[in-house]
Amino acid sequence: RLARQFTPVPQLLRNVRYATGQAPLEAAAVRDAIAAAEARLTGQGWLLIRPSGTEPLIRVMAEAEDEALMAEVVAEVVAAVEHAA
Repeated sequence: RLARQFTPVPQLLRNVRYATGQAPLEAAAVRDAIAAAEARLTGQGWLLIRPSGTEPLIRVMAEAEDEALMAEVVAEVVAAVEHAA
């Protein structure tokens, strides 16, 4: 019965590959894109950005009830990381 009270929220995970030796998360444009995405999701969802521990990937994950908003913010962060990579 307790399990029925859980309502899953949409999640989106995108992986962005970058060249070995680069540090895209240190780029000002990427930090700005992450801050803007977090601000847009405030009170509506969350954002997780982290490098993979095993390969040159940045993992961009978001969760929000508004799937369109979630897709937009993930796409914006992914684009910034790709541009910096």
